[in-house]
Amino acid sequence: MIFGGEVASASPALVAPDATFVSADTQRQSPRRPRILHLVLASFRGGAEEHTLALLRALPSHGYRPYLALPTQLLQEIKPDLVHSEVETIGLQASTVYWPRLVTELARILKKEQIDLVHCHSVFGTLCSIPASFLSESPAIVETNHGREFWREGKRLKGSFWLDRQSSRFVDKYIAVSHATAQFLSATKGIPSNKIVVIHNGRDLTSLAPPSFADRVSARAELSLESAHAMLLLGRLSIEKGHALLLEALNILRSRQPRLMAMFAGVGPLEDPLKALSNRLGLAARVRFLGYRSDLSRLLAASDLVVLPSISEGLPLAAVEALASARPLIATRVGGIPEIVIDGQTGLLVPPNDPAALAQAIDRVLGNPNLGTYLGMNGRRFVEQHFDVRLQTARTVTLYRELLHERKQRLQARNRRPARGKWRLSS
Repeated sequence: MIFGGEVASASPALVAPDATFVSADTQRQSPRRPRILHLVLASFRGGAEEHTLALLRALPSHGYRPYLALPTQLLQEIKPDLVHSEVETIGLQASTVYWPRLVTELARILKKEQIDLVHCHSVFGTLCSIPASFLSESPAIVETNHGREFWREGKRLKGSFWLDRQSSRFVDKYIAVSHATAQFLSATKGIPSNKIVVIHNGRDLTSLAPPSFADRVSARAELSLESAHAMLLLGRLSIEKGHALLLEALNILRSRQPRLMAMFAGVGPLEDPLKALSNRLGLAARVRFLGYRSDLSRLLAASDLVVLPSISEGLPLAAVEALASARPLIATRVGGIPEIVIDGQTGLLVPPNDPAALAQAIDRVLGNPNLGTYLGMNGRRFVEQHFDVRLQTARTVTLYRELLHERKQRLQARNRRPARGKWRLSS
């Protein structure tokens, strides 16, 4: 929460055990569960979408009825992962580039489903939810900011964040995924600090255990890695993730590390330009574009190290996933990354936009297997203590309860207001 003008994360100690879970008796006494709709307007599946799915799956056990609204095309990709869950999915028919029609469609959904709280995962989602809320049941509005909006920098109107400041009056709370993101919201966007709460991203650590020797051997055989040194980059193929910088670092290490290769797991708009760059550098045989992969634990087991050369970040789930699997991690010192990658302890940090420094760090880890083991095991212990998805869920649910209570009080106060007389023209 915000204390004394500073942004602080919601500590696990502040979450009362009896406030975290809703008992079966309570649910029987209250048949209508509060309805939470997560709004995702992305074109590609990435870390923010995985973050959303983890929260949605957990909400029923906390007494909530979860909904997910997203573009129909993305829904088709994500829906198989929700088959055995209680999440109700809604495909948005309106184009995300046509704001009025999208607002109208969203308002109909909010009213029909009697949504109590909308949780947005983008600025555009928030800008659609605000007018839609006025046209429906006036749900509470939460926005998670997943990191610095790299695509807006340098643009006259979008880069001024004027719309963000104006819309913040109608947003109940902003969740920042890192302290760096909270600072960006407050100092750069001008969002009131009392509306910001830090809740770090988390991951289901039970599905990301350190791989056994047998797991590594079989995973590497599946990917035909043989004797290669494999470095993995998990993330959307977009400019802020720094894939091109890793290709430059790989080119620098061409002769020094002849067995080194890169694997890119993810989809995005830069796939073709990145393939063209790898061809120009003569690295096509040493770079693999794996697309979206659901077998994350297998990719991590097959990898010798994970590299995150990001130019801009909030708090990447890929970092949590790498450390949960005890993989050596090299990342850039941007955004919230230093909050999970403690230099020399849970990974190595390098400056952003510096392929030479990145190459040096990769060479250092490959040349010192003991260092890689030390970083990986320390990283696993660190995420167990601070980045378990159960912590993230408990803190988010506590915030939902606070906001739903405030909404209930607002609606009661509004209903108690005396009815106004009809307007009449004076004679």
